[in-house]
Amino acid sequence: MGGFEVIDRRFAEVWERAQAVLGADERVRSVELGGSVAAGTADEWSDLDLQVTAHADRYDDFLADWPAWLERITPTVFARTPIAPFIINAVTAEGLTLDIVVFRGEAFTFPPATDYVVGMLSSTRFPEVGDALEYAVAEQLRGLAGPFVSLVRRGEHLRHLAGVPHLLGLLTVVFLAELEVPPPGKLWNATYTDEQLAVVAALPPVSATHDGLVDFGLAVAELVVRRARPLFPRYGLTWPAPLAQVAARRVHDQLGLDVSAWLY
Repeated sequence: MGGFEVIDRRFAEVWERAQAVLGADERVRSVELGGSVAAGTADEWSDLDLQVTAHADRYDDFLADWPAWLERITPTVFARTPIAPFIINAVTAEGLTLDIVVFRGEAFTFPPATDYVVGMLSSTRFPEVGDALEYAVAEQLRGLAGPFVSLVRRGEHLRHLAGVPHLLGLLTVVFLAELEVPPPGKLWNATYTDEQLAVVAALPPVSATHDGLVDFGLAVAELVVRRARPLFPRYGLTWPAPLAQVAARRVHDQLGLDVSAWLY
């Protein structure tokens, strides 16, 4: 992996135009490369990240004018600021993706993510993986006892399918607890083991059908439970047996399925 030599050659032209346009703008203090190209970790699928620093007293004016100066750099078919007012995401007319961060006065480095995020539905962040593990297991069991059963019985298959990323997020927390490693960065394959990736690849296919959601949901839940339970003593945690028993009873009573062999 590397820099400009490995990414799409057309990015170099965008970079040259950015230097020319922004370098001539009196509101701009500096224009620099960012992201994987600057770090020398880019590959052929990487995009281009730019870091633009505006003079503090001209920052608001410069930022408000971003559609105009971006158009002078390159034609785009998409451009907006969805993440924060100072981060611009764009897709050029040639299909190149471009991200621009605009700093006030001086650039700063975004700190790497150190807190653990549990699933896609929780706003809580956990500095310790043991706490994240405890929350993930409780969330998995709560989900079995509540939303899993309710959505299956109601036939809300599309809504149920939208929760799949949340379930996989719970499983990845268990994986991180097994490895005792920080949250992954942009490239996940470097964090998770081949065995962990293989068990996810072996999950049954999920579809917006009764059987597809039941088979997938219970397979993920079984992975979470079987792999997380041996980790609880390591992190000084108490296994939530009463919640597991209630979840098993709910699945049995409402769906006619016996999961007690692995759930408690």
